[in-house]
Amino acid sequence: MSEREKLLHRILTASQTGTIVNSLAERLSIPVYEAFRRFFKSDTYARLRQYRSFESMQGDPAVIDMYLEEIQREVRI
Repeated sequence: MSEREKLLHRILTASQTGTIVNSLAERLSIPVYEAFRRFFKSDTYARLRQYRSFESMQGDPAVIDMYLEEIQREVRI
């Protein structure tokens, strides 16, 4: 991957993360900072940051659903 592609991916991921975090805060009725903290520590976020991963190619609603599924699995364990 070229340096330009890496930079573009970082910019797009940062923008997408902000949108996702705001949506999560609203859906979970928690402060935005708390939503950011939780999402930032998640496996979903780790996969989202990987260039060309399945998650990085999905839209915000799909990534949000993946994250919500992840936290539901954690609650069941």
